[in-house]
Amino acid sequence: MKELMRSLRGRVLLSSLLVCALTFAVTGALLIHLIRGEFERRFDAELSAHLDQLLARVGQDSTGSLVVAGSLSDPRFQRPYSRFYWQVEDQTGNRIRSRSLWDAVLPLPVDAPADGEIHRHRLPGPDGQRLVAIERRVTLPGYPQVVRAAVAADVVGLEDSIDSISYILIATFAVLAIGLSFIVAGQVWMVFRPLARLRAQVMAIRSGKSGRIDGAFPSEVTPLVEDLNAVLAHSREVVTRGRVQAGNLAHGLKTPLAILTNAVAALDAGEASEMIRAQAVAIRRQLDHALSRTRAAAAAGVPGVRCDVADRVSNVVRAMETLYRERNLDFDVTLVTPVEVAIEIQDLDEMLGNLLDNACRFANRRVAVTATLDEPGCKITVEDDGRGIAPAMAQEIVEGGLPLDRSSGGAGLGLGIVRDLARAYKGELRLGHSGLGGLAATLVLPIASRAVGAPEDLATVMRCL
Repeated sequence: MKELMRSLRGRVLLSSLLVCALTFAVTGALLIHLIRGEFERRFDAELSAHLDQLLARVGQDSTGSLVVAGSLSDPRFQRPYSRFYWQVEDQTGNRIRSRSLWDAVLPLPVDAPADGEIHRHRLPGPDGQRLVAIERRVTLPGYPQVVRAAVAADVVGLEDSIDSISYILIATFAVLAIGLSFIVAGQVWMVFRPLARLRAQVMAIRSGKSGRIDGAFPSEVTPLVEDLNAVLAHSREVVTRGRVQAGNLAHGLKTPLAILTNAVAALDAGEASEMIRAQAVAIRRQLDHALSRTRAAAAAGVPGVRCDVADRVSNVVRAMETLYRERNLDFDVTLVTPVEVAIEIQDLDEMLGNLLDNACRFANRRVAVTATLDEPGCKITVEDDGRGIAPAMAQEIVEGGLPLDRSSGGAGLGLGIVRDLARAYKGELRLGHSGLGGLAATLVLPIASRAVGAPEDLATVMRCL
């Protein structure tokens, strides 16, 4: 129920079904009440007609005793225990009864209605019957006492008729309620279907399978779709512009640095030239570092960013095999689970390239790459059998204290670049001791989200039903 109430679709469906149920319940109860009232009114009218006929025939004989001249028109008053009865009595106990009462008496309550006033009573009858009786008090010409006349009938037939109609109404309303529930559920599904399509397209954008939201949507949703497409287009434009600017900056700075480095190399060896060369290398390292972080920050969190780990690891390993062919290194690659990470291809290649280049330069013989799917994300571990680094230095690099690699004066981009790129994508770099004897560098990267399609949304609707 909590899951249903958290859903807008579930709230509309539940409220609609509740309104339908209350409407049918109130309408059914009102109809049954009206039908019961109409049946009872007709029942009482029939008894009143019999009472009028009875009073018209009541009189006294030559001895002054009460008599009913002839028989009432309804033959049921002549059949014993026929469920229709009449009785006439005076204040002294003189009583005459219908043949249908046989030896029974109507137990009329002590009552004092005015002359001509009709009173209605519920009485026990013969054989446990439930009777409704109406009575009237009249004064007969020449008769010294007030006469009390009553007509009664069993209400079983009346109750059976009312119950039968009530059951028919309840069954009819139940069928209508079930049918209307399906109609309401279908209507809710049709109303929210565009939102389900919108959600599926948004998830497709996040997973990289689409770049914008396409298709016709209702007028209420169209402005939202247009705004989302505008935001997506603006994000792509910002990323593209940032990459172009970063590339222009890199090209504009790296070329003068390369010329400066070559010019220093042509000078005579000396302390000044060596210092200039070292500073040029440091500027080049910091420039590459800053550009990498800027590029990663622009791409991080952009919908659709994803790349295949197995494909990128294979490409980078092949490049390293070619680059370090003369060292005859053994590369051991283990890719346990095919997985895609939410990283730009260039940035993942740069991180893998730095880690593998570092491992190849310091390895004695073996370099191992392992990619596994773990609880935090995808873990890519690069190990070597070199001399490793001290735990204190590894901790400083991971925490940001040493943005450099293990080379002494080399021009590598360093573990600091890998660390900052990983953090830009909400990942992390872990450094530790390898089972091969050297350094184990582990990248933990976020997994790319998967698209959720319309079938799952339809299943959610059916669960709400």
